[in-house]
Amino acid sequence: MVIADGDRRARLETCLNAVRKFLLYQGEARDMVDHVVDVICRDWADVCDEAGLPDVERRVFAGRQFLNAYAFEDFGPVPKLE
Repeated sequence: MVIADGDRRARLETCLNAVRKFLLYQGEARDMVDHVVDVICRDWADVCDEAGLPDVERRVFAGRQFLNAYAFEDFGPVPKLE
């Protein structure tokens, strides 16, 4: 899916480049992303416990399906899920 100016990369920076299309300011959008990342990090273990996700699967999902390092290129540090 093209997000902004022909850019199809699945990166947060790509999304930030499209904020004006959604009538947002750069800082507003960044705050939203930071909040979602914080919630994922904070609740990761509890959600995995509630879902009955074994440790092996948690490690597979963490950093791949959730908070993938590629998504953070040019955005900031990659958070780690414990």
